[in-house]
Amino acid sequence: MNAGLNLVRFFLAANVVAFHLWNAAAPGAGPIAVIGFFFTSGFLITQVVQEVYAQPRKIGAFVLNRSLRIFPQYFAALGLGLLVIRAYPGVAYHINTYLRWPATPAEWVPQLTVFGLIDAHVRVLPATWTLGTELYFYLLIGLLTGRSRWTALALAVVSIPVGALCALGKLPFPFYGSAMGNGFVLALGSLAYFHRQAIRVGWPGFVLALLAWLANLYLVPGLEQSDLDPVNLTASVLPFAAILLFLVQHPLPRTSRLAPLFDTLGKLAYPLFLLHWTVSVVLSALFFDGQASFDATDLLHGGEYFAAMFAGALACSVGFYLLIDRPIEHLRRRVRGRAAA
Repeated sequence: MNAGLNLVRFFLAANVVAFHLWNAAAPGAGPIAVIGFFFTSGFLITQVVQEVYAQPRKIGAFVLNRSLRIFPQYFAALGLGLLVIRAYPGVAYHINTYLRWPATPAEWVPQLTVFGLIDAHVRVLPATWTLGTELYFYLLIGLLTGRSRWTALALAVVSIPVGALCALGKLPFPFYGSAMGNGFVLALGSLAYFHRQAIRVGWPGFVLALLAWLANLYLVPGLEQSDLDPVNLTASVLPFAAILLFLVQHPLPRTSRLAPLFDTLGKLAYPLFLLHWTVSVVLSALFFDGQASFDATDLLHGGEYFAAMFAGALACSVGFYLLIDRPIEHLRRRVRGRAAA
């Protein structure tokens, strides 16, 4: 994968963690980062389909490869999360009220399938409710609309007005994070793949786009004191698209010393996204008297709390990468190799 995109994925995951564990410093960073994840996923799933799994007979290989990418680490994180909730139930509930042991089949099913977490009141891995939206579009784009530019365009044409109606409250679906509300972001990411060389972005455009996106990420939510502004979320898509297209059109050379580092950081983005709440419960119970981020008395205290939690989550993510992702990657390469052949 493009090393620049891997760095972006890690940066997005880091902002999700900051939003959850140091919200005073990044009040709107999480939702904007999730929108970036959606756009990137739409682009990358279309790329994978077009370049490896284009033929209909390779659909099974595509589904298998995506499942190997998502679920081994997810189920490992789920098991770890359940152990932590069992060990520190009071701390877990104080840090995040979603962190509870599932008590009924209706509460267990979303944890095991990912689908339905957006409406669940119990989430062992709280951040993964947005993963369900991605999985819907992995299937929709991977099996249907990502196979031609015209079907990708059709998905965008349908999903944009649906998202607008959700934002206006005209449809009974939430705008942020849901498949109906934010499906247009994944659709636009998919469409961007087909026009990745037609829409050129040079250095001046990249710098302007980066500044505009950082304003969406930090400045506007801070000024508004609002985590969720549909206008700002939507406005972030255009500059982020320009950033992604620039990185695709100006890839970091594989001979660069930074490329392996960026690739590794990209691999850590997913486990960091999965694990940060679980790790924060353990570290809080052991070293912070069960405190949550909102218990911080000042910005310095909040920064110390976040630094400890981020370092712990990153260390745990490295373990997941070495013990789960790397071994599974060998199997995924075999799946891709057979499909490519």
